[in-house]
Order: sequence, then C-alpha cells, then structure tokens
Amino acid sequence: MKFNSLLSSLLVGAFLLAGCQEKEVINPIKPSLEIPKVSHPALPPLTNIQTTIPSIALTFNGLADDQTMLALLEALNKADITATFFVPGMKAAENPDMIKRMMQFGHSIQNNTLNMVVPDKLSYEEAYREIFLADQVLQKQFGLDPEYVRSKSGDSTKPFELAAAQLDQRVVTSTINPKDRNMQSAEEMLTYIDRFVSRGAIIELNTYLNPEVVPLIEKLAKRMGERNYSFSTLDELQDTSYVSGRTVSSNGLKVQKVRENIKPKIIRQFNTDKREVALTFDDWASEARTLELLDILDRYQIKATFFLITRGVENNPQLARLILERGHEVASHSYHHKVVTEMTKEELQQDVVRSDEILTEALQQKPLNYFRPAQGIMTDETAQTITATGVDYIMLYDVASWDWNMKIDTDEVYDRIIGTVKPGSIITMHILDNSHTIDVLPDIIETLHRDGYSIQPLSTMLEREGAVYDSE
Repeated sequence: MKFNSLLSSLLVGAFLLAGCQEKEVINPIKPSLEIPKVSHPALPPLTNIQTTIPSIALTFNGLADDQTMLALLEALNKADITATFFVPGMKAAENPDMIKRMMQFGHSIQNNTLNMVVPDKLSYEEAYREIFLADQVLQKQFGLDPEYVRSKSGDSTKPFELAAAQLDQRVVTSTINPKDRNMQSAEEMLTYIDRFVSRGAIIELNTYLNPEVVPLIEKLAKRMGERNYSFSTLDELQDTSYVSGRTVSSNGLKVQKVRENIKPKIIRQFNTDKREVALTFDDWASEARTLELLDILDRYQIKATFFLITRGVENNPQLARLILERGHEVASHSYHHKVVTEMTKEELQQDVVRSDEILTEALQQKPLNYFRPAQGIMTDETAQTITATGVDYIMLYDVASWDWNMKIDTDEVYDRIIGTVKPGSIITMHILDNSHTIDVLPDIIETLHRDGYSIQPLSTMLEREGAVYDSE
C-alpha cells in the first residue's frame, strides 16, 4: 500500500479507527483533529429530491475490484447514464486511478465515510472524524468538495446527521433500495425498482456485493426510457428541486379546545341554476396512475380539486406538487384516512394539523384550507372538532361515483354520476390504482359537456355561487 506523505499524515489514525493495525506499527497515533461543538442543527436525511422533472438519481455505495468497476462504468457509459458514487475515503486513497476514471466519465463522487461504516453505534465525535477524514482525501487528492454523505448501510442516526451538518453536508439515504445484498437477479431488481420509481427518486445500489448490478444497468436504462425518465447525478437532480429553502407558512392549524359556539361550514353542493359542477378526486395513487388521470383532465381542459391522503404525500411530495403545477387545487383528505367518528378528539385534530403541514411542505405553499373526511362520514361533534383547528370548510359532496368499488362495473359508475348530477353538484371520484376512474372519466366529462355543464374547481364555485351548508 503506497500513500503519499499528505495522505499518510491524514490516515495514520484512520487505521486505528478502522481496527486495521499492521504488525510493524506498534503505537499508531490519531491525527490531531479538534472536534467542534455542535453549532448547526441536524437536517433530516435526504430520501428523495422534490422535483417535478421526470428524472431520477442512480447511486452506488463502495468501490468494487477493478474488473467489476470497469464493467460497471462501461455499462453506464453505454446506457448514457451519469451516476453518483459514494466512495469510502480509504478506498479512494488506495485506488486513485479508478476515482479519476469515474470523474472522467462525468460521474459524481460523494462521501461514503472514511472506512465505510455503519452509523448505529457511532458517537457524534466518531461520526465527525469518519466524515471529515474522508473529505480530506477527496479534497486533497481529487479536488472534490462533497455535498452528501452516506453510511455503509444507507441508514442514518442523529449523531451522524449532526456530524454531517457541521461539515456542511447532507446525509443521503434512498427512495428505492432493492437490497442487492440479497443476491437477486438483474430482472428481480428491475421489477422492484420499476414498482416504486417516481420522479426525484434516489436509487441505492452497491458496487461490490452483487455482480448482477452490471447487467441491471442496460435493463434499467431501457425500462426507465420507456417510462420517460432521465438519469441525473444527485447534485444535478437537486438543482431541479422546487424547494427554495425558505420557510413556507401553513394554514396555521392547531390542536385546541373545542368551543360550543363553533359553527362548522359543511358544504355538499352549491346553490345555483347554472349548469356548473365541481369535479373532485380523493385518496392517493402511484405516479403512473396519477399521470394518466392528469393527462385526461388536460385533454379536456378540466381543472379539478384533489383531496389527498397525506401519508402518501409524505412519501412522494413531488407528486402532490405536480398536481398543483398542472393547474389543479389540492386540499386535505387526512393523514391516516381513518373514519373520523372512530378517533378521539385529540387524534383527529393531530391528524388534521399534520396533514396541513405535510401538504404545505410538499406544495411549498398553503394548500386550500378545506378538509374532506374519509368516506364522507362525520357527526356534528367531529365537524366541530375539525373546525376548531382552524379549517375553513369541510367539503363533502352530493354525487358519489363509487368508482373505487371493483365489484360494480363502469356502467354503474357512469349511471350513478350522470343520473344524479344537477347544477351546483360536487362530484367525488378517486385516484386509486385499482379503480374504474380512468376508464369511465372521459365518458363522464363528454356527457357533462354535451348536456351543457361546465366543470369548475371548488374554489371557483365557492367564489361565484352560494354554498349550501348542512345547517341550512
């Protein structure tokens, strides 16, 4: 093992930290390194990039043997993919030529800690040393200034995140981890990735565990191309994020005592003779199904209101933002999607408040201050409990499509809507992967237009038409 004098001075203590003690070194000495006190708060790990651009980041941990790395780089080059490699500092120091080759191919090199450690038992000081010393190798030897750090396992801890923050770095986990250590085939890993991929996704693989990652590249490039995804390095993808970093105010909902004089505004329809209706969609779906729905609405130039289950939004916030960017409105359909009459007052209010905060973060602006309870089930008491948090309107509906019910056929869904719709109606449909929505929606829109109805988002109806409140 040959290190230049600079690397030797940086890494003398690293062998002790890694438990690697060569026989001829009797008393290895750690390099002088002053661990700073915590002055910057820890940031949560980066699990995906909030972007509405159809692009994803392919990332790798570790540094395999030269033969595997060359085959992997060739596969990536042939597929025209630039990836992000999290490289351990020790491995980078041992094989600088490979790092330079990766950089020549345009790949991004990030920090995999000095010794590629699992963070579970690391103290703040140990984590700082691991990240700092790896930085020194990458900076001094290759002129790199890492923005991101990942542990060997891809997991994180608070001390690990604190250490990264003091070094102006962000811990990265992943959106999709097929766990290639289980030695799946390339086809099995592709199926897993294809199932969960969404724009802004961070895919985590390893260079050194499963040789099937090499043939996976060609298959992955072909499949993602079919789905119109492009590949970006992690830093390039971050540049497309719509998150500005500034604080965005929510609707300011709070858990608070329910007063007897609270009068909820519960709307089921609008008071108008005009042939106008509102089209709304509840729940949550995969990106592929949501895009199908958005494309149909675009085709007919329809703007709708979406009530989203925020547990899904939390996992894929950029999809909620995409709905907004396509010109639609977004409001809360709760976090847990539980029947509100089966929740305690505190549980219900916490759910409502949490949903508002998640939507605000996902959209990077306030959502509509409307709330729609799961299944439309509610009592006077639960309505007061919801309104006490600061919700402006509880939006129900007078036309239930039942498009979620796969025990009925599309004709029945069609008849339920067209047979009951009237001026001022609020129609509810669903964004679910397993529903009749996509099949029946074009016929619904065309029939409504044929019958002289215009379709408006809820806020427009609320501004122009008188609402019919439950208390009236």
